[in-house]
Formats: sequence, C-alpha cells, structure tokens
Amino acid sequence: MVRMYFLTLYFLLGTFLLSAQNQAPCSDFNDSSNPAGNWHTAPYPNGMVGVNFGSPNSLDGSQYLILNDLSGSSWYINDKDYMYLGERFQGQCLYFDFYLEKDGGYGAPIHPRITLSNATQSITFVANITVTPGSGWVRIKAPIAACTGSTLPSNSDGTWTMDPSMTCADFNAVMFGSTTLSLSPDYTSSPSEVVMYDNICVKPCEGCNECNSNFKIQMTTSTSGGYTVGQIFLESTNSPSLYKVNWGDGTVGDVMTSHTYLNAGSYKVCVTQYEGDKPKCTTCVEICIPKPFQAGKTVNSTDLTSPLKDIADVAKGEIGVSSEIKDYTLVPNPAKNYVDVQTNLTKRGNVAIKIMDASGKILINTSENVENGRQSIKINTEKLIQGTYIVEIKSENKTSSQKLLISK
Repeated sequence: MVRMYFLTLYFLLGTFLLSAQNQAPCSDFNDSSNPAGNWHTAPYPNGMVGVNFGSPNSLDGSQYLILNDLSGSSWYINDKDYMYLGERFQGQCLYFDFYLEKDGGYGAPIHPRITLSNATQSITFVANITVTPGSGWVRIKAPIAACTGSTLPSNSDGTWTMDPSMTCADFNAVMFGSTTLSLSPDYTSSPSEVVMYDNICVKPCEGCNECNSNFKIQMTTSTSGGYTVGQIFLESTNSPSLYKVNWGDGTVGDVMTSHTYLNAGSYKVCVTQYEGDKPKCTTCVEICIPKPFQAGKTVNSTDLTSPLKDIADVAKGEIGVSSEIKDYTLVPNPAKNYVDVQTNLTKRGNVAIKIMDASGKILINTSENVENGRQSIKINTEKLIQGTYIVEIKSENKTSSQKLLISK
C-alpha cells in the first residue's frame, strides 16, 4: 500500500510538472509585489539597463515595463519562461506590445524587435511597422515556426532575422532549443533611449488565416507587336514561392514571372497564397487589355490593385514607363546577398542608386560611373533583412523606381 501511494504521488507530481512546462508563458508585468516576474538584467557587463514600471498601457489599460538605455550593453532577459519555445509551441505566435518614448536622437522610424537565444546564438524578430517617439502603442505577433530551405519564418507583422554567418539549421537550433528571451532599448550609440514592453505572451495566432496576397500589376503594351506584358508585384514579406498567379486566360505561373497577353479583352487576375500544398486564400482584380491601336504607354499600376490595403511607399516603385525598364534591370530579384543593377545607357555617365525600406529610410546609397551599353553594378545586400525594398536609380535626367525582394 505504501509503495502504491508513492507511485501515485510521483505520477501526479510528474503530470503537474509536465502541465506547468507546457503552459504558455505570458509576462504582463501586473503583479503588485513582483511585476518583473522572472525578468532580470543580463549578467555583467551586458545588463546596463534601467528598469521601471508604468501604467496604463492604452491597448489594455494595464501596467507595463519601462527600459532605459544606460552606457554599455543593455539587455533585459528572461531565462526561465520561454525555454524550448519552438519545441513547446510551434504553430503559435509570440506577441508583444511596444512603445517608443525616446529614440536617443536616432531621428528616423524604428522597427520594434525581440530576441531569442540559446547558449551560443541569437535570432531577432523585426517588425514591419515603424514607430517614432510618442507615436503610440503597437501590438506585434511573431510566428513560432521553423526555417525551411533558406526561408526564415515571417508573417504580415514582420520577419525573423539572423546573423549572415548562421544557417537554417542554426536558426532552428535557437528556435527549438531557446534558453533566453531578451529585450533591449539600445538602438543608437547615444545611451538615452527609453522603450516600453508589455503582454509578452505565447498564444494562438489571431488572424492566422488572414490573406496577405495583396498585389499590384504593372502592364506594358507593345505598339508594334500588338501584345501586352504583365508582371505581379507582391506587397508581402513572405517568399514569392508561396504564391501562384492565375492570369485569367487559362495560364498559371509564378508571381515573379512576366506574362504576355496576345488578345485584347477583360481578364480576372488572381493571386493565391499557399500553406504547404493547400491554397490558403486568393485575391483577384479585373484588368482590361487594350487593343493594339490603344497601346503606347504603361498602364498606371494604381488602377490595377488588389482590394486590400494600399502601401503608398511601395506603390511608387511599381509605376514606370517601358523605356526605364529597358535602361535598368535588377538581377536576381528576389535577391539574397547581392543584386546586380544592369544598365543600358546610350552614353557614359554617373548612375546613383538608393535602396530604401517601405518607410522611405535610405539603407544603401551609392553611385558609379559606367560606360554606355550593357553594364552591371553589383550591390552587397547581405545586411538587408528579408522583405520588400524600393530601388531608386538616377542617371542624367532619368529616374527609375523598382521593387526589390530580399529572400534569406
């Protein structure tokens, strides 16, 4: 009887511990006696951060965490609640609320972020949305998912990033074997930033079935050949390989591949987003292909937009005349570690190139003198995270803006 009693006790205790281990962590910083919970400054010398708590968070009216950047490395960590995140909660999302109070004189919009580590390496989720001091609270969800092939997990809120020296296997080792979740107010070299975090919680991904296959079409009509060439531009940080295009004339292709219409008429173009081998959602738009005598210019892509939210800064990169497309080409696109800007100038001249993110922030700014004819300028893109960028190219009195996809 005594042996049976202890066996039963051990079974119940083991069940309790397993249940506690699989309970989704959530840090809301609302405890009156210990609001920090298992959060604490990183070991010296990496914990140079001031910690305080305030209220209310306008998203839910609750207390929140305040982090002040001090001189040195500023990290605030939790090395208990978020261990083995990918192993325990794959398919769910890591949520967090973020507010920027002071930017340390950075002077440009900031992308909220959160960092996951194991014993040796780290990965960081970088939000698409940008904030400025006092712009308000934002709520962000990061997918708890594995890297597949060379594609890092992402969603409509942002993208996981890692050091260029890391591999997909390294990323998964961190995601599935995580030991520490980290926050930092350190965005500039000036130790005066103040950021706020709240509701750092693992839970099912709300809106996980949302359709983010928003797209635009650029159409170029040949006056001599009597045909129209269309190309899809996605407004998504997902890999283009997750999408297929039905051009409305019985042809299905990839989003980054041009399609030629030989006959005038009305067509329904649909972009379908896939999860695995199953369709997730579809977005469509009606287009009108002109007769040959109506041709002569590129159709304004703003008239050919899928019925989801418009992104003005991206849209400007998709409107251009056909002569500009011939003068400048981005290869490869999507790109990974580099992109070649291929030129075809009538005479020798200077070509200025800017690569900007969706907020208009200039990330790469360079120029080079090139000869006439077909030439190539190689741009290093290793430091750009996965996502969508605008490439502005200027030479003489010509300016071209084109979309560049970075796929890591």
